[in-house]
Amino acid sequence: MISNRRSARRLLSSFALLAALFAALILPASAQEGGPKIFSRQTALGGRVQAALLIVGWQKDASAIERLIDIVAERTGAVASQLDWQNPGSDVGRINAAAGQSAVAVSEDTIAAFEEAKQVSDWTKGLFDVASYGQGSYKDIKIDRGARTVQLKKSGMQVRFDGILEGFLAEYMLRLIAAANMQNAMVKAGNVFRGMGSSVMGPWKIQVQDSEGTYAHHALNLQVSNNAVATVSANEFAYQELVNPRNKERIGAPCKGVTIVMHNAAQAQGVAKAVFIAGPKDGMELLAKMGKANGIIVDNAGKFLRTPGF
Repeated sequence: MISNRRSARRLLSSFALLAALFAALILPASAQEGGPKIFSRQTALGGRVQAALLIVGWQKDASAIERLIDIVAERTGAVASQLDWQNPGSDVGRINAAAGQSAVAVSEDTIAAFEEAKQVSDWTKGLFDVASYGQGSYKDIKIDRGARTVQLKKSGMQVRFDGILEGFLAEYMLRLIAAANMQNAMVKAGNVFRGMGSSVMGPWKIQVQDSEGTYAHHALNLQVSNNAVATVSANEFAYQELVNPRNKERIGAPCKGVTIVMHNAAQAQGVAKAVFIAGPKDGMELLAKMGKANGIIVDNAGKFLRTPGF
């Protein structure tokens, strides 16, 4: 969570996910008597992605839950490291190095990440593409699940998971928690949230707002129960280039920000990136054609555009 609103506004100067207001962090008296409580942890996955985990459990199970959090953070951090394109020894680093040459054996989790990315690329007709930089496109990525290999068909191709990584890690964390028979949890990776069940006193809640002083009119109070919320802000591209994957051209930010709600966190982040690149008009048309996501787009004039189901 972002604890200092002033510092958050310095970092996220346009449209942004300012805060995650998790419900019921002030526990009822029963929590002091051995009742349910929220176990929380903040960590950096793979040394890069800032994350938070919140799990509702009984105080008598405290040691087991804390151990579960350790395992989730450790395993998810390992996945983050394998998807780090800046690390030449990672799965993605080795795939990039072998572009146009040969298939590379990778982990099951890396295969899953490529499959999620390809799915979103298909839905968005290439407006989201992990192969935006360098030659080729997602259509030139060959995934062999049986052999557990990935190959970039064209020389000069480069894959970067930055536009879907946080969502993939959030989804991964929640699935590990669910596999341990925990039914109520919230995880955050970067600007992506994934919820399951509820908090101690009701649904998990987050707040998305315009950070330019229009909070009273434009704050979005969202429940994150068995779904995911992903936000992409123009501020993210203040110091890095934004590329249209379809033509490889650098573009300016076409809107202030996008927030997408879907069941799957990786897909939510990928769709949010695609809608952001498309801009307000084309982005709304894309969401309507997809029919798989609800969301909101804030154009550069500050107007909020919402899908009918948002």
